[in-house]
Amino acid sequence: MFLSKLDIFQVRNLQAVQLSCHPQANIIFGANGSGKTSLLESIYLLGRGRSFRHRDLRVVVNSNAAELIVSARLNRDVSGSSHQLGIKRTSKGQFEARIDGQALQSAVQLVSELPLQLIDAHSFMLLEGGPLQRRQFLDWGVFHVEHTYTEVWRRFQKTLKQRNQLLRHGRMGEDMLSTWTAELIPLCEQITEFRQAYLSQLSKQIQIALSAFDGLGEISLEYYCGWDDSRSLQDVYVQDQARDIATKTTNHGAHRADIRIKVDGQPAADHLSRGQIKLLVYALKLAQAGHYREKLGESCLFLLDDLPAELDYQHRGQVIAYLNDLGCQYFITGVDKQDFECLLEKMPHKMFHMEHGEASTDETTGIESL
Repeated sequence: MFLSKLDIFQVRNLQAVQLSCHPQANIIFGANGSGKTSLLESIYLLGRGRSFRHRDLRVVVNSNAAELIVSARLNRDVSGSSHQLGIKRTSKGQFEARIDGQALQSAVQLVSELPLQLIDAHSFMLLEGGPLQRRQFLDWGVFHVEHTYTEVWRRFQKTLKQRNQLLRHGRMGEDMLSTWTAELIPLCEQITEFRQAYLSQLSKQIQIALSAFDGLGEISLEYYCGWDDSRSLQDVYVQDQARDIATKTTNHGAHRADIRIKVDGQPAADHLSRGQIKLLVYALKLAQAGHYREKLGESCLFLLDDLPAELDYQHRGQVIAYLNDLGCQYFITGVDKQDFECLLEKMPHKMFHMEHGEASTDETTGIESL
């Protein structure tokens, strides 16, 4: 899967950018503030319907415009088919998404059409942040390889929300609470089964990815389901009832799950340097891409923001080599094109130069410029 054409209108300082993309290596370089990250943000908007830089999309729309539009020609690996994918966000918060002219019902459908991975300066939170980041990492993988997971996850979220609203209300009978608890328990168990199965399958690809990088030690991932799994969840909720009522929230369940990532038996975030943490994050996300390709026969797309600042020269080369082996299309940003030229001199690629958010093509060098 890759983008062959990309059109961006009114995303921050990118007023009108049109790119003919390479099916694999796309390098975006330029000074700080030139729009490199905004280009990645545009692709992310197309695949997720939201930004990775700001929750309020009204600030992503160019200040002189009423709406932003991102569209692309999406080519499939397996079928060889191509589709036109597009999104529109207005400064008033309205959202539209279409594929081949047909309206999509929600941003969730975009995720299915354009599976992408982002690695930026905040990605180390996968190890150093809270459980939410690790659950999101896990759910990305389960969502893409288990088609029934989305519906189970939606039902789980709705039921959990109803139970928590009841607890916050503070004047409910035990029978009503028991009703929502009885509905929540099997959903928690199904979510847990999906996640555990995925993590077990992913372990093979994690070891393959880790073998491509140096100096990380023995990595292990252990799933914590969100409660003491030596007891039934029914027993946990019976014992938790007074606490749940007092705290006005559901204290145990799949929404409290976590992945305990260890190096040589110690928590990775405490044991590794910042550089090693970044490298491990790359290995974990590349492993997900490998598993995705193994299961579905297609590649996903990578957005790598400021790769030279994140990794040294040797590890940059290892990441690029791994992406090429996976057949992934990738968009990498950096300040100086010389940071990439030696890495890519023996392989086809495209380089784009960002300058004031404007696009031009250099016919002499064959390098496309922005």
